[in-house]
Amino acid sequence: MRFVHISDIHLGKLLFQQNLLEIQADLLAQITKYLVENKINVLIMAGDIYDRSVPSNEAIDVLNDFLSLLILKHKIKVLMIAGNHDSPTRLSFASGLLKQEGLYIEAYPQKEMKPIVIDGVNFYLLPFFKPSYLRYLYNDESIVSYQDAFKSYLSRQKINYDETNVLITHQFIGGNQDIICSESESVLSVGGSEMIDVSLVKQFDYVALGHIHAPQKVLYDTIRYSGSLMHYSFDEIKHEKSIVDVTIADKDISFELIKLRPRQNLIKLSGSFDEIMEHYESNNSDFVAIELLDTMIVPNAIDYLRTKYENVLQITYPNLTNLQLKNNTKADIGFEKLSSVELFEQFYQKIKGVAINNQAKKIIAEIMKGANDHGA
Repeated sequence: MRFVHISDIHLGKLLFQQNLLEIQADLLAQITKYLVENKINVLIMAGDIYDRSVPSNEAIDVLNDFLSLLILKHKIKVLMIAGNHDSPTRLSFASGLLKQEGLYIEAYPQKEMKPIVIDGVNFYLLPFFKPSYLRYLYNDESIVSYQDAFKSYLSRQKINYDETNVLITHQFIGGNQDIICSESESVLSVGGSEMIDVSLVKQFDYVALGHIHAPQKVLYDTIRYSGSLMHYSFDEIKHEKSIVDVTIADKDISFELIKLRPRQNLIKLSGSFDEIMEHYESNNSDFVAIELLDTMIVPNAIDYLRTKYENVLQITYPNLTNLQLKNNTKADIGFEKLSSVELFEQFYQKIKGVAINNQAKKIIAEIMKGANDHGA
């Protein structure tokens, strides 16, 4: 059998106050087209369906239209779980009425997971949970960390691992490798205690993960984060966004990563103000972040840049930031012997990383003289 694994749709997300919903709706239409053209009848949605626990009416409409088209028109089954951004109550509303049509939603962990069996494959749906929820569910005070909770939960389940089993979950699963994370992800707890060891899920034939926005495997090819549908922060621009097309035949797993093509993407340009204005091609469609390598702030830079790049959302000055981190404003030994102008020269050097020029020095000297004359 074949299914497609997606996650972290974040419907209704705002990027620097730019609403991404139209782009997201188009990406969902691309997924629908792929499912239909390839005759795939199961879609996994591994959490963070919405970006906020109280989604906008427009975001709800986009999801409803997407699910109605898949389930009612194309008879595609959808297996969906809640992520940490979702409201379990809102996500699961009326899910019981739609189960007969092929929509399976799990918003809260059940004491005992009941598999959804499709073409001989057992799909186990385990939504996002905090340790406190399982502590309450089982009245077990020994459950403290996410690792404790996940391990305790699976130990209580009756799963026949001789059969073909797929786990769908939305947690921070990691192994003895660095997980590629992004600024757009929510931290689940302080100090990294949300990490759950991948060894707890390796007995499943495939693990469809949500939560991390960069598509990647976790030690094993069959334990994967599908990643978000598009870039949701500028530090993600090097991520190749995709969906996962999975084929299972008698416990033999194969997969293909299918790239998505958003109408608007995120790009980052780097160079001096003059270089970017003169040598880069104009771009009035994508969302743009610009790193200005100038060592001084360019007045009204964003207004000039938007004449060439309409959707500039962010300007940074990495060289200035580095200088500020490297240098401090503590005066050197013997500063009390310096004149006011010499003291300012030293301060300027520490902040800017370059010596003040003679013209600026003359202006400062005149200002200082005027202040002294006024004070006298």
